[in-house]
Amino acid sequence: MNLIAGILIGFFNESWLLRIVIPFIWGVVFCVYVSIVGKNRRNAYIEKHADSERRFGMSVIQSFYFVEYMTAITTSLLFSIISGFVRTFIWK
Repeated sequence: MNLIAGILIGFFNESWLLRIVIPFIWGVVFCVYVSIVGKNRRNAYIEKHADSERRFGMSVIQSFYFVEYMTAITTSLLFSIISGFVRTFIWK
């Protein structure tokens, strides 16, 4: 889903600033989506890491959303820049 979002962000935005800023907003939207739809994945993560040490200095639920947010940002930002580059310089 993040890959598709990144490609769409890069393809439909003319400005490079928007291609860089919108993936950060997408990260928040994706975390809201995961909190509503991905309850099974979140619960499995909590059960797996419940007894382990704190990751990133956060509680288990905070670290879950931190990982989801960073994954969404990184993936969508990378593919928005790649698809923006292709659209701007190769496919005019």
